[in-house]
Amino acid sequence: MKYKKSVYRSLAMVTQLGLCVLTPILFCIFAGSYIDSHYGTKSLLVLLVLGVLGGGRGAYLMAKRLIEQDAKEAERERMDGIRKVLDSPLPSVSKPKTESRIRTQGKNMDATADREERE
Repeated sequence: MKYKKSVYRSLAMVTQLGLCVLTPILFCIFAGSYIDSHYGTKSLLVLLVLGVLGGGRGAYLMAKRLIEQDAKEAERERMDGIRKVLDSPLPSVSKPKTESRIRTQGKNMDATADREERE
């Protein structure tokens, strides 16, 4: 489910960024053409540059906000994982400790040596 969520979020981010850049540019082009047709000035180029700068600034601010939001969400998920680990009870030991094979072999060898000494 998380994969689908990230895909939809990315699609929404691309769409928002596109609209954020395109809207000021189109608005400035229409305003510049209106001013040029009614007043006979050459302001279309100036307004086009302003629209591009405005769209770039809007896209930068939106991307910055989305990156900060993702960082906060990742930190929140990390803290939730830590809380989950800390809140979970410790597992109980259900298997008894087995005897060491090394010590039992050593005991057997000592017992064999004791028998040989007695004989």
